Amino acid sequence: MLNKITSLVIAMCVLFAPMAVLADEPEPLVPPNGRITGLRYQQKAPYSGVLLNTVAAASLLTNREYNEEQWKLRLDFELAKQHAELNLTIETQRVSYEALQQKHTTLIQIKDEEIERLSEIASDTNDYSVWWATGGVVVGVALTIAVVYAVQPGLQ
Repeated sequence: MLNKITSLVIAMCVLFAPMAVLADEPEPLVPPNGRITGLRYQQKAPYSGVLLNTVAAASLLTNREYNEEQWKLRLDFELAKQHAELNLTIETQRVSYEALQQKHTTLIQIKDEEIERLSEIASDTNDYSVWWATGGVVVGVALTIAVVYAVQPGLQ
């Protein structure tokens, strides 16, 4: 008997299931628009001011929180971007400084090598000035002696 009841329930489900599929589609859930109503002094309300329904109040509260988060994110983004730009500038200047230091060191090294080369050339010159001076003195003494012997015949 249980089998008959089960088969009957299953048959009914199979029979009526397609009807649920043919039913109208539900309307999409669209959030209702919030309403803001201005109140005057003598109108029925607990206080004078602006009356918001729950949708409008929720919208105001969430928008405020959303805007705060949005501005925080935008501020963080701008700060990170500025930090990256400044780091790029610092690194560029550091690399430029290192390149100038290397250029300066290389130029000083080249100048020192040139000074050393020119010093070697200057010290390797054959300086015969001492020999010329000695030769001049010897020739002068010899000429003096020769003139003296030539002028005085008695010394011979």
